[in-house]
Amino acid sequence: MTEIGTQEDLEAFYREYRSPMLRVALSVLRDEGLAEDAVQQAFLKIFQNFEKFSDKDCNKTRSLIVIIVRNAAIDLYRKRGRERVISFEELERPLPQQGGDPEEEAIRGETAEELAGYLSQMEERYANLLTLRYYHGYQNKEIAELMGMSQAQVALDLYRGRQRLKKMMMKGGESDGS
Repeated sequence: MTEIGTQEDLEAFYREYRSPMLRVALSVLRDEGLAEDAVQQAFLKIFQNFEKFSDKDCNKTRSLIVIIVRNAAIDLYRKRGRERVISFEELERPLPQQGGDPEEEAIRGETAEELAGYLSQMEERYANLLTLRYYHGYQNKEIAELMGMSQAQVALDLYRGRQRLKKMMMKGGESDGS
């Protein structure tokens, strides 16, 4: 009988996810040393809750890992005094180029650097949902399954997140704390 979180499990998990996590961290930080630090912080957080990652090959696990490492990288970025511009250009999937409402078109029209800057200033839950929806192209139903939320709550939080993003974009990125 093997326990969840044995040394072999942790090492296999690290080998499988280290490179993709490093790409995400590098896209935010643009510094290899800082990106390594962010990946290590993310792995510490993941390993502390390793029992929640029992199915390491599912989309939910991959999405959670992206969110965890992105948040670790953004935290490091903030601690470093915003020395560099955040960019999502190196991530695997571009923003979908499909029609939508005017707010969605405005979000897609922003440059990756500007959008990433705005997202880094938002509440984490809204930033995560907007990233999954507009960057990774997940539908509300998929996001609800990934995040353990109802579709109605996802739709409401996406609406609120878009409204906050729109307000930030109109103010030029100044956060009013709402």
